[in-house]
Amino acid sequence: MNKTVIIIGGGIGGLFSACLLCKEGYKPIIMEQHGKIGGGLHCFERYGELFESGIHFVSGFEEKGPLRKLFSYLNLLDKIHLKTLDKHGFDIIQIGSEKFNIGIGKENFIRIFSKSFPEESQHIREYIDVLYTICDHIPLFNLQPISDVNYLTEDALIPVGQFINKYIKDEKLQKILAWNNPLYGGNEEQTPVYIHAIITKFYIEGASRFIGGSQHVADAMATMIIHMGGEIHLNKEIVNIEVDNKKITKVIAKDGSEYKADYYISDIHPSLLMDLIHTENIQKAYRERLKQLKNTHSSFLVYVKFKPNHFPYLNHNYYYYNNYDMIWNTINYHLDDFPSGFILMTSPSKNQGKYANKAIVHCIMRYENFQQWENTYIGKRGLAYESFKKEIENKIIDKVNEVFPNFEASIDKVFSGSPLTIRDYLRSKDGSLYGYKKIYETIFQTRILPRTKIENLFLTGQNINLHGILGVPLSAIITVGIIIGDVNYLINKINNNQ
Repeated sequence: MNKTVIIIGGGIGGLFSACLLCKEGYKPIIMEQHGKIGGGLHCFERYGELFESGIHFVSGFEEKGPLRKLFSYLNLLDKIHLKTLDKHGFDIIQIGSEKFNIGIGKENFIRIFSKSFPEESQHIREYIDVLYTICDHIPLFNLQPISDVNYLTEDALIPVGQFINKYIKDEKLQKILAWNNPLYGGNEEQTPVYIHAIITKFYIEGASRFIGGSQHVADAMATMIIHMGGEIHLNKEIVNIEVDNKKITKVIAKDGSEYKADYYISDIHPSLLMDLIHTENIQKAYRERLKQLKNTHSSFLVYVKFKPNHFPYLNHNYYYYNNYDMIWNTINYHLDDFPSGFILMTSPSKNQGKYANKAIVHCIMRYENFQQWENTYIGKRGLAYESFKKEIENKIIDKVNEVFPNFEASIDKVFSGSPLTIRDYLRSKDGSLYGYKKIYETIFQTRILPRTKIENLFLTGQNINLHGILGVPLSAIITVGIIIGDVNYLINKINNNQ
Protein backbone atom coordinates (compact mmCIF):
# COMPACT_ATOMS: atom_id res chain seq x y z
CA MET A 1 0.00 0.00 0.00
CA ASN A 2 1.31 3.46 -0.93
CA LYS A 3 2.32 5.69 1.96
CA THR A 4 0.07 8.73 2.29
CA VAL A 5 1.17 12.33 2.77
CA ILE A 6 -1.26 15.09 3.73
CA ILE A 7 -0.11 18.47 2.41
CA ILE A 8 -1.54 21.54 4.10
CA GLY A 9 -1.78 24.18 1.38
CA GLY A 10 -2.05 23.87 -2.39
CA GLY A 11 0.42 26.60 -3.24
CA ILE A 12 3.59 26.24 -5.28
CA GLY A 13 5.39 24.30 -2.54
CA GLY A 14 2.47 21.97 -1.95
CA LEU A 15 1.97 21.24 -5.64
CA PHE A 16 5.64 20.53 -6.37
CA SER A 17 5.92 18.37 -3.25
CA ALA A 18 2.87 16.38 -4.36
CA CYS A 19 4.21 15.89 -7.90
CA LEU A 20 7.59 14.70 -6.62
CA LEU A 21 5.93 12.35 -4.13
CA CYS A 22 3.77 10.85 -6.89
CA LYS A 23 6.92 10.02 -8.86
CA GLU A 24 8.21 8.13 -5.81
CA GLY A 25 5.05 6.07 -5.38
CA TYR A 26 3.55 8.01 -2.48
CA LYS A 27 -0.06 9.21 -2.35
CA PRO A 28 -0.22 12.97 -1.67
CA ILE A 29 -3.46 14.48 -0.37
CA ILE A 30 -3.55 18.28 -0.73
CA MET A 31 -5.78 20.31 1.60
CA GLU A 32 -6.41 23.73 0.03
CA GLN A 33 -8.43 26.37 1.89
CA HIS A 34 -9.66 28.11 -1.29
CA GLY A 35 -11.80 26.91 -4.18
CA LYS A 36 -8.82 26.79 -6.54
CA ILE A 37 -5.25 25.52 -6.15
CA GLY A 38 -2.10 27.40 -7.08
CA GLY A 39 -1.12 29.86 -4.35
CA GLY A 40 1.22 32.28 -6.13
CA LEU A 41 0.35 30.56 -9.44
CA HIS A 42 -3.37 31.12 -8.87
CA CYS A 43 -5.21 33.27 -11.42
CA PHE A 44 -8.67 34.76 -10.96
CA GLU A 45 -11.18 36.05 -13.49
CA ARG A 46 -12.52 39.58 -13.41
CA TYR A 47 -14.27 41.48 -16.19
CA GLY A 48 -13.61 38.63 -18.61
CA GLU A 49 -9.83 38.61 -18.07
CA LEU A 50 -7.57 36.27 -16.10
CA PHE A 51 -5.30 38.07 -13.64
CA GLU A 52 -2.26 36.57 -11.89
CA SER A 53 -2.09 36.75 -8.11
CA GLY A 54 1.62 36.25 -7.53
CA ILE A 55 3.94 34.94 -10.25
CA HIS A 56 4.05 37.53 -13.03
CA PHE A 57 7.32 36.58 -14.73
CA VAL A 58 9.72 33.66 -14.55
CA SER A 59 13.08 32.28 -15.61
CA GLY A 60 14.91 28.97 -15.38
CA PHE A 61 13.43 27.49 -18.56
CA GLU A 62 16.47 28.17 -20.72
CA GLU A 63 18.59 25.21 -21.90
CA LYS A 64 19.90 23.41 -18.78
CA GLY A 65 17.90 25.82 -16.59
CA PRO A 66 16.77 24.40 -13.21
CA LEU A 67 13.03 24.74 -13.90
CA ARG A 68 13.40 23.26 -17.37
CA LYS A 69 15.05 20.20 -15.79
CA LEU A 70 12.40 19.93 -13.09
CA PHE A 71 9.40 20.26 -15.41
CA SER A 72 11.01 17.80 -17.83
CA TYR A 73 11.40 15.30 -15.00
CA LEU A 74 7.71 15.74 -14.14
CA ASN A 75 6.78 15.30 -17.84
CA LEU A 76 5.12 18.71 -17.78
CA LEU A 77 7.47 20.83 -19.89
CA ASP A 78 5.25 20.66 -22.97
CA LYS A 79 2.33 21.94 -20.87
CA ILE A 80 4.08 25.22 -20.02
CA HIS A 81 3.48 28.17 -22.36
CA LEU A 82 6.03 30.98 -22.22
CA LYS A 83 6.75 34.29 -23.92
CA THR A 84 10.39 35.37 -23.68
CA LEU A 85 10.88 38.99 -22.69
CA ASP A 86 12.93 41.45 -24.75
CA LYS A 87 16.57 40.31 -24.72
CA HIS A 88 17.79 43.91 -24.99
CA GLY A 89 15.73 44.98 -22.00
CA PHE A 90 13.63 42.45 -20.10
CA ASP A 91 13.53 45.07 -17.36
CA ILE A 92 13.50 48.79 -18.04
CA ILE A 93 14.33 51.08 -15.14
CA GLN A 94 13.30 54.73 -15.04
CA ILE A 95 14.75 56.87 -12.28
CA GLY A 96 13.33 60.36 -12.49
CA SER A 97 13.79 61.09 -16.19
CA GLU A 98 16.70 58.67 -16.81
CA LYS A 99 16.18 55.20 -18.32
CA PHE A 100 18.31 52.04 -18.29
CA ASN A 101 17.84 48.59 -19.83
CA ILE A 102 18.61 45.22 -18.26
CA GLY A 103 19.55 42.76 -21.00
CA ILE A 104 19.14 38.98 -21.06
CA GLY A 105 22.46 37.11 -20.93
CA LYS A 106 25.59 37.80 -18.92
CA GLU A 107 27.57 39.39 -21.75
CA ASN A 108 24.57 41.39 -22.89
CA PHE A 109 24.09 42.70 -19.35
CA ILE A 110 27.75 43.76 -19.18
CA ARG A 111 27.69 45.32 -22.66
CA ILE A 112 24.58 47.44 -22.06
CA PHE A 113 25.75 48.82 -18.71
CA SER A 114 29.30 49.38 -19.97
CA LYS A 115 27.84 51.54 -22.73
CA SER A 116 26.06 53.74 -20.18
CA PHE A 117 28.98 53.72 -17.72
CA PRO A 118 32.16 53.22 -19.81
CA GLU A 119 34.47 54.17 -16.93
CA GLU A 120 32.96 51.30 -14.90
CA SER A 121 33.25 48.70 -17.66
CA GLN A 122 35.88 46.54 -15.95
CA HIS A 123 34.20 46.91 -12.56
CA ILE A 124 30.87 45.79 -14.01
CA ARG A 125 32.50 42.63 -15.36
CA GLU A 126 34.21 41.93 -12.02
CA TYR A 127 30.93 42.50 -10.18
CA ILE A 128 28.88 40.19 -12.38
CA ASP A 129 31.64 37.53 -12.42
CA VAL A 130 31.66 37.37 -8.62
CA LEU A 131 27.86 37.41 -8.56
CA TYR A 132 27.81 34.37 -10.85
CA THR A 133 30.53 32.66 -8.81
CA ILE A 134 28.44 33.01 -5.65
CA CYS A 135 25.55 31.30 -7.43
CA ASP A 136 27.81 28.60 -8.88
CA HIS A 137 28.83 27.64 -5.34
CA ILE A 138 25.23 27.07 -4.22
CA PRO A 139 24.59 23.42 -5.18
CA LEU A 140 20.80 23.39 -4.96
CA PHE A 141 20.47 26.47 -7.19
CA ASN A 142 22.27 24.46 -9.88
CA LEU A 143 20.49 21.18 -9.06
CA GLN A 144 23.74 19.65 -7.89
CA PRO A 145 24.11 17.16 -5.01
CA ILE A 146 24.28 18.86 -1.64
CA SER A 147 26.36 18.15 1.45
CA ASP A 148 26.61 19.32 5.05
CA VAL A 149 29.42 21.69 4.08
CA ASN A 150 28.45 25.37 4.39
CA TYR A 151 28.45 26.62 0.79
CA LEU A 152 27.80 30.25 1.73
CA THR A 153 31.20 31.92 1.68
CA GLU A 154 32.01 35.06 3.64
CA ASP A 155 31.56 37.12 0.46
CA ALA A 156 28.06 35.66 0.00
CA LEU A 157 26.92 36.72 3.46
CA ILE A 158 27.91 40.38 3.55
CA PRO A 159 25.17 43.02 3.08
CA VAL A 160 24.21 43.48 -0.55
CA GLY A 161 24.88 47.24 -0.47
CA GLN A 162 28.40 46.66 0.81
CA PHE A 163 28.98 44.04 -1.89
CA ILE A 164 27.85 46.28 -4.76
CA ASN A 165 29.90 49.21 -3.46
CA LYS A 166 32.97 46.98 -3.17
CA TYR A 167 33.09 46.58 -6.96
CA ILE A 168 31.22 49.61 -8.32
CA LYS A 169 32.43 53.15 -7.62
CA ASP A 170 29.87 55.25 -9.51
CA GLU A 171 27.16 56.18 -6.98
CA LYS A 172 24.36 56.12 -9.54
CA LEU A 173 25.33 52.69 -10.82
CA GLN A 174 25.56 51.39 -7.25
CA LYS A 175 21.88 52.21 -6.86
CA ILE A 176 20.82 51.04 -10.34
CA LEU A 177 22.25 47.55 -9.78
CA ALA A 178 19.81 47.17 -6.87
CA TRP A 179 16.83 47.86 -9.16
CA ASN A 180 15.28 44.45 -8.50
CA ASN A 181 15.31 44.54 -4.69
CA PRO A 182 11.47 44.65 -4.57
CA LEU A 183 11.62 41.04 -5.83
CA TYR A 184 13.23 39.82 -2.62
CA GLY A 185 12.37 42.39 0.05
CA GLY A 186 15.90 43.75 -0.10
CA ASN A 187 17.53 46.03 2.44
CA GLU A 188 20.82 47.67 1.55
CA GLU A 189 22.35 47.14 5.00
CA GLN A 190 20.72 43.83 6.00
CA THR A 191 20.05 41.49 3.08
CA PRO A 192 22.88 38.97 2.49
CA VAL A 193 24.24 39.26 -1.02
CA TYR A 194 23.55 35.63 -1.97
CA ILE A 195 19.81 36.43 -2.11
CA HIS A 196 20.48 39.32 -4.50
CA ALA A 197 22.89 37.16 -6.52
CA ILE A 198 20.43 34.31 -7.02
CA ILE A 199 17.54 36.57 -8.06
CA THR A 200 19.72 38.68 -10.37
CA LYS A 201 21.40 35.77 -12.15
CA PHE A 202 18.14 33.83 -12.38
CA TYR A 203 16.43 36.51 -14.46
CA ILE A 204 19.48 37.62 -16.45
CA GLU A 205 19.70 34.06 -17.78
CA GLY A 206 16.29 34.20 -19.46
CA ALA A 207 13.24 36.12 -18.24
CA SER A 208 9.80 35.06 -19.57
CA ARG A 209 6.11 35.41 -18.84
CA PHE A 210 3.43 32.74 -18.78
CA ILE A 211 1.14 33.10 -21.80
CA GLY A 212 -2.46 33.33 -20.67
CA GLY A 213 -1.49 33.48 -17.00
CA SER A 214 0.20 31.19 -14.51
CA GLN A 215 -2.90 29.14 -13.58
CA HIS A 216 -2.25 26.68 -16.40
CA VAL A 217 0.96 25.64 -14.64
CA ALA A 218 -0.89 24.84 -11.42
CA ASP A 219 -3.63 23.05 -13.37
CA ALA A 220 -1.07 20.90 -15.21
CA MET A 221 0.46 19.83 -11.91
CA ALA A 222 -2.98 19.15 -10.42
CA THR A 223 -3.88 16.94 -13.39
CA MET A 224 -0.66 14.98 -12.94
CA ILE A 225 -1.28 14.51 -9.21
CA ILE A 226 -4.80 13.18 -9.70
CA HIS A 227 -3.77 11.00 -12.66
CA MET A 228 -1.08 9.38 -10.50
CA GLY A 229 -3.46 8.60 -7.65
CA GLY A 230 -3.15 11.69 -5.48
CA GLU A 231 -6.04 13.75 -4.13
CA ILE A 232 -6.82 17.47 -4.01
CA HIS A 233 -9.45 18.69 -1.56
CA LEU A 234 -10.62 22.27 -2.16
CA ASN A 235 -12.28 24.53 0.43
CA LYS A 236 -10.57 22.50 3.16
CA GLU A 237 -8.99 24.88 5.62
CA ILE A 238 -7.09 22.95 8.29
CA VAL A 239 -7.72 24.53 11.70
CA ASN A 240 -6.29 21.95 14.11
CA ILE A 241 -3.44 19.45 14.13
CA GLU A 242 -3.57 16.75 16.80
CA VAL A 243 -0.30 15.32 18.08
CA ASP A 244 0.38 12.32 20.31
CA ASN A 245 3.80 11.06 21.37
CA LYS A 246 5.60 13.43 18.97
CA LYS A 247 3.60 12.29 15.94
CA ILE A 248 0.62 13.83 14.20
CA THR A 249 -2.40 11.57 14.52
CA LYS A 250 -4.86 13.60 12.43
CA VAL A 251 -5.71 17.03 11.04
CA ILE A 252 -9.12 18.64 11.41
CA ALA A 253 -10.70 20.94 8.83
CA LYS A 254 -12.93 23.94 9.50
CA ASP A 255 -15.99 21.92 8.45
CA GLY A 256 -15.19 19.31 11.10
CA SER A 257 -13.90 16.60 8.77
CA GLU A 258 -10.82 14.68 9.90
CA TYR A 259 -7.92 13.24 7.88
CA LYS A 260 -5.05 10.89 8.67
CA ALA A 261 -1.83 10.03 6.84
CA ASP A 262 1.63 8.58 7.35
CA TYR A 263 3.35 11.93 6.82
CA TYR A 264 2.32 15.58 6.84
CA ILE A 265 3.79 18.54 4.97
CA SER A 266 2.96 22.15 5.80
CA ASP A 267 3.06 24.60 2.89
CA ILE A 268 1.75 27.51 4.97
CA HIS A 269 3.73 30.16 6.84
CA PRO A 270 5.49 28.50 9.82
CA SER A 271 4.16 31.17 12.18
CA LEU A 272 0.58 30.35 11.15
CA LEU A 273 1.32 26.63 11.43
CA MET A 274 2.19 27.15 15.10
CA ASP A 275 -1.37 28.39 15.68
CA LEU A 276 -2.72 24.99 14.59
CA ILE A 277 -0.67 22.90 17.04
CA HIS A 278 -1.33 22.78 20.79
CA THR A 279 1.38 24.50 22.82
CA GLU A 280 2.60 21.41 24.67
CA ASN A 281 3.50 19.65 21.41
CA ILE A 282 6.04 22.22 20.22
CA GLN A 283 9.13 23.44 22.08
CA LYS A 284 8.56 26.93 23.44
CA ALA A 285 11.82 28.33 22.02
CA TYR A 286 11.05 26.95 18.54
CA ARG A 287 7.50 28.31 18.58
CA GLU A 288 8.62 31.75 19.77
CA ARG A 289 11.36 31.93 17.14
CA LEU A 290 8.92 31.17 14.31
CA LYS A 291 6.40 33.65 15.69
CA GLN A 292 8.85 36.49 16.29
CA LEU A 293 11.04 36.46 13.19
CA LYS A 294 10.53 39.52 10.99
CA ASN A 295 8.78 39.15 7.66
CA THR A 296 9.43 40.82 4.33
CA HIS A 297 7.22 43.64 3.08
CA SER A 298 3.79 43.38 1.55
CA SER A 299 2.44 45.24 -1.46
CA PHE A 300 -0.53 46.99 -2.99
CA LEU A 301 -1.60 45.68 -6.40
CA VAL A 302 -3.64 47.54 -9.01
CA TYR A 303 -5.26 45.37 -11.69
CA VAL A 304 -6.27 47.04 -14.95
CA LYS A 305 -8.34 45.92 -17.91
CA PHE A 306 -7.61 48.19 -20.87
CA LYS A 307 -9.92 49.47 -23.56
CA PRO A 308 -9.21 47.62 -26.83
CA ASN A 309 -6.27 48.96 -28.87
CA HIS A 310 -5.34 51.68 -26.38
CA PHE A 311 -2.28 50.75 -24.31
CA PRO A 312 0.76 49.02 -25.86
CA TYR A 313 1.86 45.56 -24.79
CA LEU A 314 5.24 45.99 -23.06
CA ASN A 315 7.49 42.96 -23.53
CA HIS A 316 9.44 43.98 -20.44
CA ASN A 317 8.84 44.86 -16.81
CA TYR A 318 8.89 48.59 -16.14
CA TYR A 319 10.44 49.77 -12.87
CA TYR A 320 9.98 53.39 -11.86
CA TYR A 321 11.62 55.24 -8.95
CA ASN A 322 11.15 58.93 -8.12
CA ASN A 323 14.90 59.31 -7.58
CA TYR A 324 18.03 57.26 -6.91
CA ASP A 325 17.60 57.32 -3.14
CA MET A 326 14.21 55.64 -3.49
CA ILE A 327 15.64 52.48 -5.07
CA TRP A 328 16.50 51.12 -1.63
CA ASN A 329 13.81 53.08 0.20
CA THR A 330 10.41 52.60 -1.44
CA ILE A 331 9.31 50.96 1.83
CA ASN A 332 10.10 54.17 3.73
CA TYR A 333 7.32 56.26 2.18
CA HIS A 334 4.89 58.73 3.70
CA LEU A 335 1.30 58.21 2.62
CA ASP A 336 1.15 61.84 1.48
CA ASP A 337 3.70 61.17 -1.28
CA PHE A 338 2.95 57.47 -1.90
CA PRO A 339 4.06 55.78 -4.10
CA SER A 340 7.73 56.60 -4.61
CA GLY A 341 8.06 53.77 -7.12
CA PHE A 342 6.20 51.01 -8.93
CA ILE A 343 6.56 48.01 -11.24
CA LEU A 344 4.25 47.90 -14.27
CA MET A 345 3.69 44.57 -16.03
CA THR A 346 1.44 43.84 -19.01
CA SER A 347 0.39 40.18 -19.20
CA PRO A 348 0.53 38.36 -22.57
CA SER A 349 -2.54 36.69 -24.05
CA LYS A 350 -2.46 33.59 -26.26
CA ASN A 351 -2.31 35.57 -29.52
CA GLN A 352 -0.66 38.68 -28.15
CA GLY A 353 -0.65 41.59 -30.54
CA LYS A 354 0.53 45.19 -30.39
CA TYR A 355 -1.82 46.23 -27.60
CA ALA A 356 -2.21 44.94 -24.06
CA ASN A 357 -5.49 43.62 -22.70
CA LYS A 358 -4.49 44.05 -19.07
CA ALA A 359 -1.77 45.11 -16.66
CA ILE A 360 -0.71 44.80 -13.05
CA VAL A 361 0.95 47.59 -11.07
CA HIS A 362 2.93 46.50 -8.02
CA CYS A 363 3.83 48.94 -5.23
CA ILE A 364 5.64 48.05 -2.03
CA MET A 365 3.39 48.75 0.95
CA ARG A 366 3.63 48.28 4.69
CA TYR A 367 1.07 46.06 6.40
CA GLU A 368 0.60 48.67 9.14
CA ASN A 369 -1.26 50.96 6.74
CA PHE A 370 -4.15 48.48 6.73
CA GLN A 371 -3.69 47.02 10.19
CA GLN A 372 -6.86 48.59 11.62
CA TRP A 373 -8.85 46.16 9.44
CA GLU A 374 -6.77 43.04 10.21
CA ASN A 375 -9.67 41.31 11.99
CA THR A 376 -11.82 41.43 8.84
CA TYR A 377 -11.99 39.12 5.83
CA ILE A 378 -12.31 39.54 2.06
CA GLY A 379 -15.53 41.26 1.02
CA LYS A 380 -16.47 42.14 4.61
CA ARG A 381 -14.07 44.91 5.54
CA GLY A 382 -16.49 47.84 5.46
CA LEU A 383 -16.87 51.18 3.67
CA ALA A 384 -13.94 52.90 5.41
CA TYR A 385 -11.57 50.19 4.15
CA GLU A 386 -12.96 50.35 0.61
CA SER A 387 -12.66 54.14 0.60
CA PHE A 388 -9.04 54.06 1.78
CA LYS A 389 -8.17 51.31 -0.70
CA LYS A 390 -9.67 53.39 -3.52
CA GLU A 391 -7.61 56.39 -2.39
CA ILE A 392 -4.39 54.35 -2.60
CA GLU A 393 -5.45 52.91 -5.95
CA ASN A 394 -5.98 56.41 -7.37
CA LYS A 395 -2.58 57.58 -6.09
CA ILE A 396 -0.92 54.73 -7.95
CA ILE A 397 -2.85 55.38 -11.17
CA ASP A 398 -1.86 59.06 -10.98
CA LYS A 399 1.81 58.12 -10.57
CA VAL A 400 1.78 55.65 -13.48
CA ASN A 401 0.01 58.26 -15.59
CA GLU A 402 2.90 60.67 -15.00
CA VAL A 403 5.21 58.14 -16.66
CA PHE A 404 2.73 56.84 -19.26
CA PRO A 405 0.41 59.79 -20.07
CA ASN A 406 -2.13 57.58 -21.88
CA PHE A 407 -2.42 55.07 -19.01
CA GLU A 408 -5.48 56.43 -17.21
CA ALA A 409 -7.35 57.20 -20.43
CA SER A 410 -6.75 53.59 -21.56
CA ILE A 411 -8.40 52.03 -18.49
CA ASP A 412 -11.69 50.24 -19.00
CA LYS A 413 -11.96 48.58 -15.57
CA VAL A 414 -9.76 48.77 -12.49
CA PHE A 415 -9.66 47.12 -9.07
CA SER A 416 -7.01 46.50 -6.44
CA GLY A 417 -5.68 44.29 -3.66
CA SER A 418 -4.20 45.40 -0.34
CA PRO A 419 -1.76 43.66 2.03
CA LEU A 420 -4.84 42.13 3.69
CA THR A 421 -5.91 40.65 0.35
CA ILE A 422 -2.49 39.03 0.01
CA ARG A 423 -2.63 37.80 3.61
CA ASP A 424 -6.01 36.12 3.19
CA TYR A 425 -5.54 34.63 -0.28
CA LEU A 426 -1.98 33.38 0.17
CA ARG A 427 -2.24 32.64 3.91
CA SER A 428 0.85 34.75 4.40
CA LYS A 429 1.77 36.34 7.72
CA ASP A 430 0.94 40.08 7.57
CA GLY A 431 0.63 39.83 3.79
CA SER A 432 4.36 39.18 3.49
CA LEU A 433 5.36 38.57 -0.13
CA TYR A 434 8.51 36.55 0.50
CA GLY A 435 8.17 35.13 4.00
CA TYR A 436 10.84 35.60 6.62
CA LYS A 437 13.27 38.44 6.16
CA LYS A 438 16.86 37.31 5.60
CA ILE A 439 19.34 39.39 7.67
CA TYR A 440 23.05 38.76 7.19
CA GLU A 441 23.91 39.03 10.90
CA THR A 442 21.30 36.45 11.93
CA ILE A 443 21.09 34.38 8.76
CA PHE A 444 21.06 31.03 10.55
CA GLN A 445 18.15 32.10 12.78
CA THR A 446 16.02 32.54 9.66
CA ARG A 447 17.17 29.21 8.25
CA ILE A 448 14.10 27.05 8.82
CA LEU A 449 14.76 23.34 8.40
CA PRO A 450 12.20 21.11 6.65
CA ARG A 451 12.39 18.51 9.43
CA THR A 452 10.60 19.33 12.70
CA LYS A 453 10.63 17.84 16.22
CA ILE A 454 7.28 16.24 15.37
CA GLU A 455 8.48 13.04 13.69
CA ASN A 456 6.04 12.94 10.75
CA LEU A 457 5.70 16.70 10.15
CA PHE A 458 7.80 18.44 7.49
CA LEU A 459 7.87 22.01 6.19
CA THR A 460 8.09 23.36 2.67
CA GLY A 461 7.37 26.65 0.89
CA GLN A 462 9.02 30.04 0.61
CA ASN A 463 10.23 30.17 4.21
CA ILE A 464 12.34 27.06 3.68
CA ASN A 465 15.43 27.98 1.66
CA LEU A 466 14.23 30.67 -0.80
CA HIS A 467 11.01 32.21 -2.13
CA GLY A 468 9.53 32.48 -5.61
CA ILE A 469 9.09 30.29 -8.67
CA LEU A 470 12.67 29.02 -8.27
CA GLY A 471 13.19 28.88 -4.52
CA VAL A 472 9.94 27.14 -3.59
CA PRO A 473 10.30 24.18 -6.03
CA LEU A 474 13.88 23.72 -4.82
CA SER A 475 12.60 23.69 -1.24
CA ALA A 476 10.08 21.01 -2.24
CA ILE A 477 12.96 18.87 -3.53
CA ILE A 478 14.65 19.08 -0.12
CA THR A 479 11.43 18.33 1.78
CA VAL A 480 10.48 15.33 -0.35
CA GLY A 481 14.08 14.12 -0.42
CA ILE A 482 14.11 14.00 3.38
CA ILE A 483 10.82 12.07 3.46
CA ILE A 484 12.03 9.44 0.99
CA GLY A 485 15.39 9.26 2.76
CA ASP A 486 17.85 10.66 0.20
CA VAL A 487 17.85 14.21 -1.15
CA ASN A 488 20.75 13.64 -3.55
CA TYR A 489 19.07 10.55 -4.99
CA LEU A 490 16.15 12.80 -5.96
CA ILE A 491 18.41 15.55 -7.34
CA ASN A 492 20.28 13.01 -9.48
CA LYS A 493 17.01 11.58 -10.82
CA ILE A 494 15.89 15.06 -11.86
CA ASN A 495 19.22 15.76 -13.56
CA ASN A 496 19.12 12.45 -15.40
CA ASN A 497 15.38 12.81 -16.11
CA GLN A 498 14.73 9.27 -14.87
